Amino acid sequence: MADRDIWAAHEVTLTKDQDLPSVLVAIWGSGIDVSVFPNQLFTDSKPTASGTHSLAFDDRGGPSTSWLYPLTPEQQKEYPEFLQLRQGRLDIENGIDSPAADAAQKGFNTLSPEQIDQLFELDEWLGFYVHGTHCAGIAVRGNAAARLVVARFNDALPELPFAPTAEWAHHLGADFRQMSDYFRTRNLRVVNMSWGDEPQEFETWISKAGGGADPAERKKRAAELYAIWRAAIESAIKNAPNTLFVTTAGNSDSDSGFIDDVPASLHLPNLIAVGTVNQAEDETSFTSYGSTVVVDADGYNVENYVPGGAKLRLSGTSMASPNVVNLAAKLFALNPALTPAQVIELIRQGATTSEDGRHHLIDEKRSIALMQANK
Repeated sequence: MADRDIWAAHEVTLTKDQDLPSVLVAIWGSGIDVSVFPNQLFTDSKPTASGTHSLAFDDRGGPSTSWLYPLTPEQQKEYPEFLQLRQGRLDIENGIDSPAADAAQKGFNTLSPEQIDQLFELDEWLGFYVHGTHCAGIAVRGNAAARLVVARFNDALPELPFAPTAEWAHHLGADFRQMSDYFRTRNLRVVNMSWGDEPQEFETWISKAGGGADPAERKKRAAELYAIWRAAIESAIKNAPNTLFVTTAGNSDSDSGFIDDVPASLHLPNLIAVGTVNQAEDETSFTSYGSTVVVDADGYNVENYVPGGAKLRLSGTSMASPNVVNLAAKLFALNPALTPAQVIELIRQGATTSEDGRHHLIDEKRSIALMQANK
């Protein structure tokens, strides 16, 4: 657990009184509970098939009118207890003595092995459910000019209850192009992508769906699907050149380029990948790295909103990425003429090197000061 917090001193707050132009910030992922952000939500005068807050797609790639990934009635019933147990489990893992940790420990002690397995399966889905809303809260924190745009799809590929096909991959690719067109035509300035996929995920998915008994054949099919997927993501980013895309480095303590994680392994002028440190600038055990990971941000025990309006502390590069989105959106609000490449450079130049020389920590005050000096 971090014993000091370096981040608060570097924060910049943009207020309503500054009368800044709105900056559209998209959360591309599992969806957002839009009711949590009534004053920071973009409402489009030209609705899509999904509605007025951008685009949402179901598991098979069809249009959805739900801005948040839907839960089953049983999952919805378990959600309040999940929040308490999730926070308690995280506190236990991080050595935090809290009432939630005590309650979780007592709860785990009463469960059978089968019940614990069921609990962790439910925890996976509900963790996915809260993910986008938590990222959204980080992305717009302290920025009265930010307006949230929803771009929802299901990235939990190995958990989808059907076998992957090339037709499905092309269908999702078309959805991504639709999202990209939306970003471009609505002048989206920054997009958060707190997710990533690699060939191994497709292999796992094929195996879980009961296909590809032969390992060589399974690997070949996975590579074909991954190639479609990678090309679709790369094309979507390229198609919106005036939009800055910010993605996670990944949580596997691996080189994102070596494992072919997309989008983190892509080299594009309007894309930046983010690694994770904790509140004391120490490297986390899970953060991935690579040639595209040029800055690091707080991704440890980050508190923000989850669906329903409660707050939860979560860790991961998924939390670091929207911290960089937060800084980028503030730069765009203060100077709408900036390009994605210029914002990336301001973020890089404003970053400070960690004491061990391994990481480049974002610094809102320094980057904004550089922008104002250059302007």
